Amino acid sequence: MHACTGEIPEKAFDKPDLRELDDHRDGGGTEFMAVVYFYIPSDKLEDVTDCGIKLSEWKDRDQATRWSSIPKPCLCAFLHPLDDRRHQDPSYRCVKLDIPVEYLVVANRDLYRLSLEYSDIEQIYIDTMVPLQRYIFGSFRRPECLVFTTVLSEQIKPLGRGLDEPILYESSETLYVNNLLEKYNDRYDDFNQVLLYSFLTLQQQKGFIDGLHSTDERLAVFFDSEEKQHITVPIPDIEKYRIDQT
Repeated sequence: MHACTGEIPEKAFDKPDLRELDDHRDGGGTEFMAVVYFYIPSDKLEDVTDCGIKLSEWKDRDQATRWSSIPKPCLCAFLHPLDDRRHQDPSYRCVKLDIPVEYLVVANRDLYRLSLEYSDIEQIYIDTMVPLQRYIFGSFRRPECLVFTTVLSEQIKPLGRGLDEPILYESSETLYVNNLLEKYNDRYDDFNQVLLYSFLTLQQQKGFIDGLHSTDERLAVFFDSEEKQHITVPIPDIEKYRIDQT
């Protein structure tokens, strides 16, 4: 057992307007909790499970939100344990955090990474933030869950190496891609053929395969030397698939 200091939770988050979060408590006034996943160095696991995760010591960054222009310290957790690339790194362990939902905000991690290179993206990233209970799973390819509070030891549980509990979906990225494919398949006829043509054309442009395109027949043939196969696919009329005219 480790000696722990500073166990009083730090809650530095200016919470969203409760009119937006009117479902963060049940009818009896009980606060809803949510499970998110956080990676820590393996040699710190015992410290964390004994003493908790103090926001001032473990913060990933200071972050402004839709509800506060002043950056506040936060942890960057995940909605699925496989969303963090460190799940393959034996020097890290995944822990489950049981957090009141009012201190959790979901953001688009892809936009955050792009904002480090393109400053114009920063406000777009902030504008797409949503409280956890408003987030629709599969909306972001790489969602991050920002935690704006210290986490007590009793709110932390190590996750087994084999993920030791059922997870409803493979990963956030897989769910995101599948949702988009389903959306566009519903919207456009023969969408899979468009994907196939685009994929094979890109392979040809890179010099990986050979191909011929007949504008008269609106037909293409690609030569897959590895599989010794001739792949024929219609050349799509891309005007029929314009996203800006749906």
